[in-house]
Amino acid sequence: MKIYYKKKFWASVGSLVLGLALPGTCLFVGWERFDWKDIVLTVLLLLCGASGILRSLDREKARQDKDEDRDERTRYNALRGRALAFRVLYGLNFAILAACIVGWGLTDQPVYIQTALPCMVLFIVGWITRIAGDFYYEFRG
Repeated sequence: MKIYYKKKFWASVGSLVLGLALPGTCLFVGWERFDWKDIVLTVLLLLCGASGILRSLDREKARQDKDEDRDERTRYNALRGRALAFRVLYGLNFAILAACIVGWGLTDQPVYIQTALPCMVLFIVGWITRIAGDFYYEFRG
């Protein structure tokens, strides 16, 4: 049996492992925590994993999946979605940081500074990553 699309195969194996890990953890924790949402999630993970493995082992289905992954429109939409998510999270992080600074200025309680420090670190890391990415793609051509 030959694997024609290894990326999809290993992602599907991961899905199967997660689908088996959820009821597996209930063996240690106890079955009283295993409710309907866990059953639905387990079934979906197992079905998606099995479907992906079967598709990665079939030559024609694997070729269709590869073509779909390589499609320019699909890649463009994925990149646009990631960029939008980055902008939204970047703005949300800035808003939380600004709210913490205003809250600290009004109340002088240290909890606002403790909340602002992780936001500030994330904001700075995002800023440095953005600048580094701009330089990388500027000089890469």
